[in-house]
Amino acid sequence: MVNVRDTKPKLPQAPLLRRASFSRLRASINPGRYRGILLSAASLVLAFLIWQLLSTFIFNPFLIPPPLEVIRTAIPMIMSGEIFADVSISMSRILVGFFSGSLIGVIFGVLLGRIRVLHDLLDPIMELLRYLSPTAMIPIAVIWFGIGEMSKYFLIFWGTFFIVLINTTAGVWRAPITRQRAAECLGANRLQIFLMVVIPSAVPYIVTGMRVAMASSFMSIIPAEILAADSGIGYLLQKSSMLLQTNRIFVALLTICILGFAVDRLFRFFVQRVLARYMSYVSVM
Repeated sequence: MVNVRDTKPKLPQAPLLRRASFSRLRASINPGRYRGILLSAASLVLAFLIWQLLSTFIFNPFLIPPPLEVIRTAIPMIMSGEIFADVSISMSRILVGFFSGSLIGVIFGVLLGRIRVLHDLLDPIMELLRYLSPTAMIPIAVIWFGIGEMSKYFLIFWGTFFIVLINTTAGVWRAPITRQRAAECLGANRLQIFLMVVIPSAVPYIVTGMRVAMASSFMSIIPAEILAADSGIGYLLQKSSMLLQTNRIFVALLTICILGFAVDRLFRFFVQRVLARYMSYVSVM
C-alpha cells in the first residue's frame, strides 16, 4: 500500500531557494553597463579635480577659474535665459550647415565612388580645396554673403562637406566585389546591386564621416561667430574676452563641450537604433 505522504513533492530547502534567487538577480544585472557608467563618472570627476588643481596651485585663478566659480557664473546666465538664447542660435546654424553639407557630400561621394571618369576628373580639385579650413574661408564668406546667416551656413557647410565626401567616396569605392558578383549571380540588376549592396556597404564609412564632420561643425561655428556675428556662443566668447571676463569665457567653452558631447551621443543612439544592421558590414575584398 502506497503512503500518500511519501508521494508529495519535496520543497527545496531555504538555502537552495536563496542561492537560486541570488543567481537570477546576478543574471538580470548587466555588469558591463554599470561598469561603463561608473568609469565615465570617474573620468569626469578626475577631469574636474585636475581642473581644480591647475586653477588653485599652478595657474592664476583669473586665467583659469576654478570649476565651482565657473558654475556660479553660469547659474545667473542660465536663470536669465542668456545662455539658452546663444545656444539655440548657434545650434540652428550648426544643424543647417551640417545637414546640408552632409547631404551634398553623400551625393557627390556616391557619384565619385561609382563613376570612375568623374572621380579621376574631380578628385584632384577636391583634394586641393579640402585643405582650405573654414577659418581661412571667413574673408571670402563675408565678401560673398555679408555678415548675415548665409556666411555662417557656408562656413559650417565647408567644414562638413569634404569630410563626408571623402568618407562616402571611400565607402562606395571599397564595396566588396564578391558581394556584388554574388548579387549579380542571383539575378540582381545594376540598380539593385547599387541600392542593396554598394550603399549598405558604404554606410559605416558615411556614419564615420558624419561623426567627424559634426566635430568640425562645432569647431567652425566659433570663428565664424567671433568674426562676423552679433549672437551665438562665438559672439559670447568674443564679448567676454573683450571685457576680460574669463569666468564667462569658460562658461562658453564648457557649453560647447557639453553640446558637442550630447549631440554626438544622440547621433550614436540614432545610428544604433536605425542603422545597426548596416554597421555590421565588413568590406571583404
